[in-house]
Amino acid sequence: MRGLRRRRPPALRIIWLPLLVGAAGPVPQSPPVRTARLVSVKPDEPTTLVYPTFLHTWGLQRARPAHLRLFLGERTHFADPQDLAATVLDTWDDPAQEGDDDEVTVYGVNAGRGEIIYNTSMFTLGLYGGRGKGEGQFLHPRGIDADPAGNVVVADTGNDRVSVLYNDGRLLSHRRQLAAVAAGDSLSEPYDVALTPDEGVWVSDTGHARLVLFGLDGSVRRTIDTAPLLGRPGAIALAHPDQRWSYFREYALYVASRDGSILLQLNPEGVVQARAEAADTGARAMALRYLAVDFYSNVWATDEIGSRVLKFDRHLVWLEAFGSRGHRDRQFEDPRGIAIWQRFGQTFIAEAAGAQYYWMGADVRGLQAVQSEDRLLLDFQLTEYSYVTVRVRYANGGFEELYRRRFRTPGPHQENLRLEEARPIGWIAVVVEPTYSSYTYREKVFELRF
Repeated sequence: MRGLRRRRPPALRIIWLPLLVGAAGPVPQSPPVRTARLVSVKPDEPTTLVYPTFLHTWGLQRARPAHLRLFLGERTHFADPQDLAATVLDTWDDPAQEGDDDEVTVYGVNAGRGEIIYNTSMFTLGLYGGRGKGEGQFLHPRGIDADPAGNVVVADTGNDRVSVLYNDGRLLSHRRQLAAVAAGDSLSEPYDVALTPDEGVWVSDTGHARLVLFGLDGSVRRTIDTAPLLGRPGAIALAHPDQRWSYFREYALYVASRDGSILLQLNPEGVVQARAEAADTGARAMALRYLAVDFYSNVWATDEIGSRVLKFDRHLVWLEAFGSRGHRDRQFEDPRGIAIWQRFGQTFIAEAAGAQYYWMGADVRGLQAVQSEDRLLLDFQLTEYSYVTVRVRYANGGFEELYRRRFRTPGPHQENLRLEEARPIGWIAVVVEPTYSSYTYREKVFELRF
């Protein structure tokens, strides 16, 4: 399946104007056509991802080395950060209270020191591991995943194994290693991991160009040969029907090639359902490092070449590129791992020397508006499942809300709306809000005038 750039319908003026003026060209009886111009966007910045409110973070949305020293002193430092995982632990959750539902546990792979950095509470950090080959040690670890039950799995790349850990709500502890696939056949350079809700874990066995599904007890449930599909596999992510916070309740395994130039959607048997490449995103090249799946099974990927985050829908149709290289807001310094807590859209992105924290937002691209008598025609593209509101003010007075907070899917939209009267419109407002919890804090308003 090719990207959105190749699938999007032609622009508004090409599709609708012949319908308004007649296929053979304008005729005297045709209604006048008025085209609006965009005059204001608030906030005038990308909002596919947005910063949390100040009261939620006290302004700390980007962790740097100084922040790590504040929590852990000289015990560690950032050294080749890799993947992230995020979950809300069952042991932290009080079902009788809603105030703790956003208390996320985040795990980060600090590969250069063979460590896992994670928060042991909302105010303290802990360390697990160290560089080596023994139990509880790691050598060049890469991918990580975690679930609410306390299971944590780490792709211990340099040791050719996957470590299974357990978080009791306070501390991480070792459970077992996964390595043997069959007699005389073991993992080689595993790169990434993705937990399943039924106590299993998918592993990208990079050295053997395959995917392996283990049970957490060490049993092997399935293998998929990726050599004819994309060569050696790299980053992986999973959408599963039994995941608690999943809108579509479907099974999809997303896997990138080790060089990050190809992204595939596979079914559980390894059959390709969709494919994306750099050209689908409007770029000459991409190097996807890690993946994450959100509540709507959109796929997010960190792109090393563009120092950006790429967003695809669940069929790998490209939706948006967010960020660029740099030190400023909404920029990244070599983005690495990415993790999303699906329920609220809390998003964490690792960098070469730190991490950033965002909420899911929503944005609009290519907004156009045309009026013909009592019809208002809108053409726009959404980067996220959104609530959309449309309001108009007539040129000679009067206000009308055409619809309020209608649920809309990401991708292109063309809407033909009936007005109460065939009067000239002077002003239009299109308001877009994310459907996650941030919608009560974040909206984006587009104003157009005729």
